[in-house]
Amino acid sequence: MRRAALVAIALLAAAPAAAACPDTATVARFAQALLERRVPAPFPDLTAADARCAQARLVSILAQPWGDVGGVALAAEATPPLQGALFFANLRAESGAVIEAGYGARPAIAPGVLLRIGEGGRAEAASPYLALLDLAATPLAGTEARIAGNLGLRLGVTGTAVPVGDVATLATDAVLQADGSVVASLAGLGLAAPPDALLAALARDLAAEGRPLRAGEHVALLAAPAPIVPRPGESWRLAVPGLGVVRVDFR
Repeated sequence: MRRAALVAIALLAAAPAAAACPDTATVARFAQALLERRVPAPFPDLTAADARCAQARLVSILAQPWGDVGGVALAAEATPPLQGALFFANLRAESGAVIEAGYGARPAIAPGVLLRIGEGGRAEAASPYLALLDLAATPLAGTEARIAGNLGLRLGVTGTAVPVGDVATLATDAVLQADGSVVASLAGLGLAAPPDALLAALARDLAAEGRPLRAGEHVALLAAPAPIVPRPGESWRLAVPGLGVVRVDFR
């Protein structure tokens, strides 16, 4: 697993750099601001290729403090979905975890499902998932800024994994709550396409790049971030029929 993660980082870092790709020093300053829970200076005037290059460099730097890359996250409310790298920090907390509300400069919660990949690149298990984002990583609006900032991924909380035979069955409604109040009712998990279609398209894209999905990796399918910020003392929960509930308490 560790070897696969390191290979993924190397392949990301090897992405072709456009002329305006932020240099390593600039990306390092950006990463340092995130680690210190500050809003970094934005990367200006990014093309799509520049954004992917910036993301690759950011991922390679943040893999030191946040752990190996263990899979892929898709901002799947967008069409086409936007791709980011899942760190160990995004996968280690389990339902019921207590986390500081100010874990980032601009905290935000994106609900979704987390797939565990088995043999042949197929999903073997799924769990409800809360991605804890820091939108400071995307200080400018727009697709390129989200990609360059690795979708704002910071932490994450996973529910109990349930074996899944057909990913298409996950295309159900879900409810995100904060202290019992509904924050979002998510038709079709809040995704712009069915989970099976998203996973199949991702697998094709990665295979074309020479880094197919491998057993043990994870894929997070994320809806849009909630429009409110978590506060100390709140308990947030995501209920997904057929998968159960994932909860995080903020201190």
